[in-house]
Amino acid sequence: MAPTPLMTIIPPDVNIAELQAGLADDGVVAPPEMTPQILQVVAEGRDKGYDLHFVVTDKIYPRITYYRDIATELQQDTGGTVIVLGGNYIGSASDEFSRVQLEQTTDNLAISNPPLAAQQMLDRMTEQTQVPWTVVTLVLILVVTAGAAIARKLQLRKRTAARADASAAGVAEGTATPPPSRVDSTRGDTPS
Repeated sequence: MAPTPLMTIIPPDVNIAELQAGLADDGVVAPPEMTPQILQVVAEGRDKGYDLHFVVTDKIYPRITYYRDIATELQQDTGGTVIVLGGNYIGSASDEFSRVQLEQTTDNLAISNPPLAAQQMLDRMTEQTQVPWTVVTLVLILVVTAGAAIARKLQLRKRTAARADASAAGVAEGTATPPPSRVDSTRGDTPS
């Protein structure tokens, strides 16, 4: 088992070994009346290529981070994605989905109905409309780089055109600077 992250705090009434054993069995630790529906969500997740594990508890902890800490501790052993549906919050840990994706799935979740919440989370995590942030970032970098290169090229072209215009204007008006006169050092006068 991988070491627990330093900041993970597991409430004293949580038996991690017991939860890990339950998840190893079928991927679900939940009250018997909810288990069949959540097992369907786990099976659907596996069909889509994801290794999902759900823990349902009615415990309400004073710190909502406890749910994520429990999920993180369990995920170290199970791998995949672990979701803890608590009495007042949801915790999750995954090596399949980003933290942003996991957090986005919890918006307006039917937390009072754990089987429905499990289905909502799967649907939201796997929907094809997820924003590919890596691609978006790379495209933005390319656009900014191209924009900077174009701006620099236009700036140089403008500067060159301004110099050419100034030279042309000086010649046209006859104000071009005549070449400097030579002084004859032997006689001290200028040539005529």
